[in-house]
Amino acid sequence: MRKDDTAPTRRRPRFGILLAALALFAALPASADSYRVDLILFLDLYSGGEAGAAAQQPAESAALSLDDTAGLIAAGIRVLPDAEFGLQEHWSRLRNSRRFRPLMRLAWEQARPPEANGPRLAIRHGEPITITDPLTYSSFLVPPVDGSVSLLMSRYLHLDVDLRYTESDGHQFALSERRRMRRAELHHIDSPKLGVLARVQKLP
Repeated sequence: MRKDDTAPTRRRPRFGILLAALALFAALPASADSYRVDLILFLDLYSGGEAGAAAQQPAESAALSLDDTAGLIAAGIRVLPDAEFGLQEHWSRLRNSRRFRPLMRLAWEQARPPEANGPRLAIRHGEPITITDPLTYSSFLVPPVDGSVSLLMSRYLHLDVDLRYTESDGHQFALSERRRMRRAELHHIDSPKLGVLARVQKLP
């Protein structure tokens, strides 16, 4: 007599194994859609010709803090330790340059970058500067470097940079750009004062 493969006693064990396998697969980053980003933020000391705008008080942001472990995990992001930074040679060149001053560096791995409205990483650097509003005479604190970065993937990879550099005299310079990133190539994004070196690599 032909066995009845539709019997519940036959299907439940295999179905349970299938569900467990699917759950495990969903919990793991898809290697084909996982990327690594190495980024250097630097200052151009010889730039000129632009006075900058009056510093604005930092707006509320939903960007993820680099210390927000739970939020980063939920977003599929792993911030790498400094010892694993991948642009050490470029960092050293900037440090030895008279024109440029490296400010901070960051490396992270990200699974499945979204097409839009993806997780942003908060970028803040330096001791906050006290700024006084000339109209209201009220004071507020501004980090010398403040903003966020985001990796997006639609048809092409893009790095979305939204940063502001504030000088001690209260002048502020913006760097806001969405740049298409060719994989494994070094990209230079700059403004009159602030610049970014970035490389995005697909993980094996």
